Amino acid sequence: MRGGFRRRMMSGEEEDFELSQLDRRALRLIWQYVRPYLSTLIAATGAMFLVTLTTLVAPYLTKVAIDDFILPGDLLGLNWILAALLLCYGVNWLASYWQTYLSRLMGETIVSDIRVDLYSHLQKLPIDFFKRQQTGDVMARVTHDVNALADLVTSGFVHLLNDLFTLVGIAAIMLALNWRLALITFTTIPLIVIVMRLLGSRMRQAYHDVRQRLAELNADVEESISGIRVVQALNREAINTGKFSRLSWQNLKANLRAVSVFALLFPTMTFSRVLGEALVVGYGGWGVVQGTISLGVVMAFLGYVRRFFAPLADLSQVYNTLQSAGASLDRIIEYLSIEPSISEPDDPQIPADGFSGEINIEGVTFAYEETPVIKDLNLHIPAGEVFALVGPTGAGKTTVVNLLARLYDTDEGSVRIDGIDVTQLAFDDLRSVISVVPQDVFLFDASIRENIRYGCPTATDEEVEEAARRVHAHDFISSLPDGYDTQVGEGGDRLSGGQRQLVSFARAILADPKILVLDEATSSVDAYTEMLIRRAMNELMRDRTALLIAHRFSTLKRAGRIGVMQSGRLQEVGTHDELMKSSELYRKLVQKQNVVA
Repeated sequence: MRGGFRRRMMSGEEEDFELSQLDRRALRLIWQYVRPYLSTLIAATGAMFLVTLTTLVAPYLTKVAIDDFILPGDLLGLNWILAALLLCYGVNWLASYWQTYLSRLMGETIVSDIRVDLYSHLQKLPIDFFKRQQTGDVMARVTHDVNALADLVTSGFVHLLNDLFTLVGIAAIMLALNWRLALITFTTIPLIVIVMRLLGSRMRQAYHDVRQRLAELNADVEESISGIRVVQALNREAINTGKFSRLSWQNLKANLRAVSVFALLFPTMTFSRVLGEALVVGYGGWGVVQGTISLGVVMAFLGYVRRFFAPLADLSQVYNTLQSAGASLDRIIEYLSIEPSISEPDDPQIPADGFSGEINIEGVTFAYEETPVIKDLNLHIPAGEVFALVGPTGAGKTTVVNLLARLYDTDEGSVRIDGIDVTQLAFDDLRSVISVVPQDVFLFDASIRENIRYGCPTATDEEVEEAARRVHAHDFISSLPDGYDTQVGEGGDRLSGGQRQLVSFARAILADPKILVLDEATSSVDAYTEMLIRRAMNELMRDRTALLIAHRFSTLKRAGRIGVMQSGRLQEVGTHDELMKSSELYRKLVQKQNVVA
């Protein structure tokens, strides 16, 4: 395929993707971020013009010094030329400083903006996206791929303009000085153009492979570290090291392929420059001997030839940067192009009298990737009721919670809170109304205080401690060496399962929701901690609508009503006593827990 490559999409399918199309999309994206910093760009461009101007003037002053002052023996005039050269180089130094500083300032700010926007965009993507993507790949795009843009946006564009203006200016001056000698010198340019044209698509593909291999490497590291307990328990260290070694070798080969392609440019540049200087010396020297070309012109040409191929070599570096950044932009644009499947309503609604916590699920059907999970579900939970959902694994209980919290949208039917469809509620309102305590508690690598405050950032220390007291977590927290400032570690690994669960309860109660969802919230705690949670349950559910997803009778008996689910359908609703009489499935679920009704 000429001018493009096959890009592997997230679905695993491949599509033809033209480099020209990618470049247009990339430039549009970069321009969106450059536009707010136009004043800085203009200042950097102004400094660049001064750099270019002084670069062009210096060899011409050399020509004037030789022809007009050195050969005639005019020392006074030569002093003025030397002073002009010193001024020229001084301005060049100062302008180079400001060009570099301003371009880096603008570029680093733009890169930071892109990274923040990409991270913010990722936060809005649906849960399914993160189920399909490896964590290491997501991390690589937010870190390494964005970093790869740094050279392009910090200095690449300004250097590109500088090099282009320098080339045009040098070419114009050389043609003005001696057009025949200039044309002979320019005969080396087609070689450079041909080589860059041939290597361009290969460089882009090579850098794309480098990014992909690096993402695979990151994913393997992230997975191995996250599962280090399983790795060590099953004696997988040697096997995992072998796998990592293979991935590292593939990453090395991808980098070597990219370097081998790029390395071909420098010998081409060096050969072209040396050939150009040889042509100037040969043809120019013959002209000096014949008296048709002055010595000053030949010396100026040698200076201009060196300066002419310097920006060409710099352009090859910018070209390399463009190819590397293009591969990263491809991956960044792929993520930014994903539209969140769940978005806030244009005109959000809110109950006139505020939220009370009434839940209505009406005719809801939902499927995960065409696999039916919920089928024609109807359920009404009045405000303030404690309602439990039970059923075998895969019955759809947790999916009901996900639909209620609007982590997914229904395929058919509606989920309403206080009469308003959740799709018509602003995210802030919905998240403030519902608080979910999941089965697998996740704590952030921060202090206990910060984790409890996570759902209510404005809470005071006193309010954090009061929330912990209400769920009987204060005693164990106070017994820790650093108390509420104890760092819990990644995922909360420095705390026991029961302690993590109590912290999550404190986090939920501090958020003060109208609807509290406990998804198997006591399934992974020890007997003592479960006793503490039982004592806190009445406090947790006071003046709230509570939806319990549980198997344990100790949790179920707190529910006023219980719904029995199987294969995505609500089979029956009633009290514990009613269901023990009427529902065979419910009796089996209770018996599995060895509960004596």
